[in-house]
Amino acid sequence: MGRLRFLLKLAFICNLCFLLVQFSRYINMSKGFESIIKSIIPLGMMVAFPLNIITLIIATVMLIRQKKIWKELPPYLFIINLIILLSQFFFLF
Repeated sequence: MGRLRFLLKLAFICNLCFLLVQFSRYINMSKGFESIIKSIIPLGMMVAFPLNIITLIIATVMLIRQKKIWKELPPYLFIINLIILLSQFFFLF
C-alpha cells in the first residue's frame, strides 16, 4: 500500500474520532462511554485537523502534478476527508 493511501486512511480514522468527539458534546454520555471518549479526544482534537490538511494538500499536489492518478487513490476517502475538513473549519474556528 502506498504511503499516500495509508495517510488518507489514517486521516479518515482520525476524522471519525473528531466526529465522535463533536457528537459526544451534544448528547449525554453514560458512565460506560466516558473512558472511550477520553481516549479518543487527543486523536480527534489534536491529530485529525493537521493530519487531514497535510494529507489533502499532498494528495492534491500529487494529482495536479500527475504523479498519482485518481484511480490509485481511494476517491471516496479523498472526498469524505474533504467534507470533514470543511466541518472541522466550522467547529474549530
